[in-house]
Amino acid sequence: MRASVNRFATSEHRARWLWAIIVVAIAARVGWSAWIAHAHPAAVTSLDTAEYLGPARALIAAGRFSLSAKDPTPMFLRTPGYPAVLAAILWVTNSQWAISPIQAGLSLLTVVGTVLVGRRMIGPTAGLLAGVVVALDPLQFALSGTILTESLTSLVMIGVVAVGATVFARRPDRVHPLFVFVLGVLVALATMFRPTTWFYPVVVLVLLLVRFRRRRPRAVIVLLLAFALPIVAVVGGWQVRNHYAVNSWQVSGSAGVTLYCYNAAAVQAKVMGRDIEVARKDLGCDRGGWDDLKTVCPPFWNCNVQHRLANGPGFDEMSSKGLNILKRHPVETTEVVLEGAAREIGGPGTDTVRRFLHVRSSVALIVVLSAWNILVWALAILGAVVGLRSRLRMFWLFVISLIAYVIVVSAGAEAGARFRTPIVPLLALLVAQGVRFLVASARRRQRVPV
Repeated sequence: MRASVNRFATSEHRARWLWAIIVVAIAARVGWSAWIAHAHPAAVTSLDTAEYLGPARALIAAGRFSLSAKDPTPMFLRTPGYPAVLAAILWVTNSQWAISPIQAGLSLLTVVGTVLVGRRMIGPTAGLLAGVVVALDPLQFALSGTILTESLTSLVMIGVVAVGATVFARRPDRVHPLFVFVLGVLVALATMFRPTTWFYPVVVLVLLLVRFRRRRPRAVIVLLLAFALPIVAVVGGWQVRNHYAVNSWQVSGSAGVTLYCYNAAAVQAKVMGRDIEVARKDLGCDRGGWDDLKTVCPPFWNCNVQHRLANGPGFDEMSSKGLNILKRHPVETTEVVLEGAAREIGGPGTDTVRRFLHVRSSVALIVVLSAWNILVWALAILGAVVGLRSRLRMFWLFVISLIAYVIVVSAGAEAGARFRTPIVPLLALLVAQGVRFLVASARRRQRVPV
C-alpha cells in the first residue's frame, strides 16, 4: 500500500513539474511577443505578413477578401483562414501590436491539445512530456508571436490528430460518421490556413478504406461521404469563389508562384549551370523570386490587365509551365525536392529564431537549435517504430502520414526549417512515445537479476 502511495506521489510530483514548465514557457511566449512586437515590430513580421494583414483589414472595412481596404482587387495569393483570424483580432483590438501576444496566448491551446492526445494515446506522463516538447520548441516559440500562419496551423493540425485518434483508434464498428465528418471539417480548415494540405484528403480516404474495409460497403460509403462533404463544401466553395473572382479554379495563386518562380527556376539553374537569380530572370520572375509583379512580368502574362494579382489565368499558366519544366528534368527536380526536404527536416531554424529574438546569429545559437532538432527527430523516429508495432498502429500510421505529407509537399527550392513548425505537435507525440519506450526498457533491465 505504501509503495503504491509513493508511486502516486512521485507521479503527481512529476506532473506538477511538467505543468510548471508548460506554464512558464507559455508565459514567456506571451510576454516576449508583447514586448518584441512593441520594441521591434519588424521582428514579428516577414515579407508575407502584408499579404495577410491587407485582406484582414479589407474584411473589416468592406466585408470582402481583397488586397486591402482601399484596393478591391480580389485576394488570390492567400487562402482566407488566417486573414479571417487576424480580422477578428483587429476588429476587437484595433491594434496590430495585439496580434502577437494574442496569437502567442492561443498557442497554449496547441500545447493543451497535444497533452490531451498524448494522455489518451500514450499515457498521462507521456502526454505531459509531449506538451513540454511543444512548449519548449524554438520554432513554436518564435512563430507563436510572428504574424504568419504556422502557429495557428499547428493548432488545427493537433485538432486533426485529436479527432483522428477517435476515427483510427476506436474499433471500426464503433466509429460514428459524425467523427469522420469533423475530421473532414478540420482537414478543410487546415487547407484554408495553408493550401499545402489540398491533396491530403486523398491520403485520408485511403486510410479510411483500409481501416473500415471489414464493414459493410454501405457503411463505408457513408463514412467516406461524411469525410468528403465538408472538404467539398469549404475548399470547393473557395475554389468556386476564385473561379468567379479571378477566373481560376486553383485554391491559391501561391502554388503557381512556388512552382514557377522558385522550383522550376531552381531546376533550370541546375540544368543550365547558372545562378538561381539569372534563371529566375530568364523565366520572367524577379531575381528574388516574387515581387507581386511590381517591377517584372513573365512574358506569357497579360501584363496590361487592370489587376495583375487577380489574373487567375496567368497564375494557371505559371503552374502549367512550372510543372512542364519539372517533368522535363526529373533528375534535377528530385535533387531540388530532396535538398528542400533536407533543409526542412535538418535545418535548425536559426534565421527564424534569431529574427524573433532580435539577436545576431551565433555558433552557440546554431549548436543549441541543432542539438534540439537532432534529439527531437531521433526520439520521434524511435516513437514511430514503436507506434507502428503497437495495437494502435493505424492511428500512428495516420500521424506519420500527415508528417510525411507535409514534409514532401512543402519540400522545394524555398523550403526551410520554418515549414516544419505545424507538425511539431505531431513530432512531440512521437517523441513522448519514444521516451516512454526507453523508460520502460530501462525499468525492465533493472528488474532482470544479474
